[in-house]
Amino acid sequence: MGKKKDDADSKEAAALSDIAAAIKNDFPHLTDDDVAAMIARAREDFYNRPIRDFIPLFVERRIRAQLTNQKE
Repeated sequence: MGKKKDDADSKEAAALSDIAAAIKNDFPHLTDDDVAAMIARAREDFYNRPIRDFIPLFVERRIRAQLTNQKE
């Protein structure tokens, strides 16, 4: 089970890294630290969830919704 968990953690980290780059690209006024903090805060809500496959998607949606609402 350790190998599968490590693979899942690695995939999640890679997906979150891609999301950070996309958000930074779409919202260039944000610093890398801003984006990292937003991802960390959004990710906390999903910390103990047993199914982790969709967490990067949920994190990205939450951050984009927050940033879009700030623009308006």
